[in-house]
Amino acid sequence: MVSSITGQQSSSALAGLSPQPTTPSRSKTSFTDQLAAALEGYLANSSNGSNLEIDIQTTQSQNSGVRQFIVTVKNPENAPAASLIAAASAPAVAPQATQAKAATQAAALPSTPLDENARANLIRSEIQAYWAAQPEEVRKLRDVSDFGERSMMAQNLADQGYTIDRQIMVWGWDPMKTMATRKMYGYHWVPSFNQASVSTPGMAVTGQTPYDPDHPSPGSIAVNTDFANGLGITNPFA
Repeated sequence: MVSSITGQQSSSALAGLSPQPTTPSRSKTSFTDQLAAALEGYLANSSNGSNLEIDIQTTQSQNSGVRQFIVTVKNPENAPAASLIAAASAPAVAPQATQAKAATQAAALPSTPLDENARANLIRSEIQAYWAAQPEEVRKLRDVSDFGERSMMAQNLADQGYTIDRQIMVWGWDPMKTMATRKMYGYHWVPSFNQASVSTPGMAVTGQTPYDPDHPSPGSIAVNTDFANGLGITNPFA
């Protein structure tokens, strides 16, 4: 059973159907109804079938002209709810491919978003774990607040042979989110501070060396979240 913010419901009889392409005559059809139908059609073919329930709620977007929705997928019998945020530029309706992708992401996310205190504690834990895994000399970068001074220190450490992650250690990006994003783009390794940039996996342009995930450059940075093992972080963006 699928419920949308309009209160309308779609029966599991739609399980074998895909949402039809939007036409001008159907331009007034609610985005949430079409998204709900697409999610139902996708998930009804899974092992859980029609036991899955989907709820779509509106939430405020920070971008003008964009409608944002929270999609919650749950099994009322024994599975925890899974949520994701979907956005659509008003008044357009998301295409079928985007809806199918949203359904895949909704099924994959393992937990509901954390409250603010839990989120803050988890972020502090994974950042502490990341820096604790670094050599003592590299850990000193974290204590340097001035960006220029920190950059110079990072350069000196890199020249001495230390592996420096520019984005995390110098720019101050979140370690877990940075590694997770790199993995999503297909990186198995990324260049360290003194190394040249590499092409995007699967997107090399003419004259550019294709990215080779199986042969990292010596001194490059392995893309993994091993430093957070044991913290129970399953979705760093929750």
